[in-house]
Amino acid sequence: MKLVDLLGNRPKYSETVPSTNKKIWFRPFLVKDEKNLLMVQETGKEKEILMAVKELVESCFELKDAGSIPIFDLEYLFLKLRSKSVGEVVEPFLVCPHTNEKIKLVIELDKIKVKTFKSHVNKLKLDDDLFVCMKYPSLNMFIENETSDMSLMDFYDLAVSCVDYIETPTERIECENKNKEEIKEFVDNMSKVQFDRIIEFFATMPRVEQEMVYKTSDGVERKVMLRGIRDFFG
Repeated sequence: MKLVDLLGNRPKYSETVPSTNKKIWFRPFLVKDEKNLLMVQETGKEKEILMAVKELVESCFELKDAGSIPIFDLEYLFLKLRSKSVGEVVEPFLVCPHTNEKIKLVIELDKIKVKTFKSHVNKLKLDDDLFVCMKYPSLNMFIENETSDMSLMDFYDLAVSCVDYIETPTERIECENKNKEEIKEFVDNMSKVQFDRIIEFFATMPRVEQEMVYKTSDGVERKVMLRGIRDFFG
């Protein structure tokens, strides 16, 4: 018998994928998985961290390509995986922008949910006879655009990547069959009012976030909003 066989069967858990409401099975990550994650975390390179998270989720969940699912699904599943693998509480440090002191936050991962907005829609009306259906950004898109935030140009590129299909009274145009330059030209020629509807799509799309309250040495209670994998890395 190999020594590794002495470890026995690993526990399995199920979790609900927020965007589909379907259950998915996963196992806790192993020491070798955590080592890889810690190594890339030390480099501080965003793209490497995103790739490591993608590989970790694929290794532990029944997913073929974790990078293709909506980014908020991936963040949520990663936090649930972290909770079952290491512990339900993480304690990252925050440098307060007001007092410049180092504050330890205590985050209960099992209490974090995906925040949704009632006003959010995927199918956007650009005019009476023209609709655009948007798909959610995925980790692969962030890696492709080499960004983790929403600077103006990065946001524009992401918007182009997220156009799923265009609909008129007579046809439905699937954008995966179109050249990316043609989609860029379509977006470039939108009016500001039309593009604002795309901005609203991103502003109201589901997201993993948690507001934390902390007190500084001057006795003042302050708030910080945590969102994205890096904020919850702990």
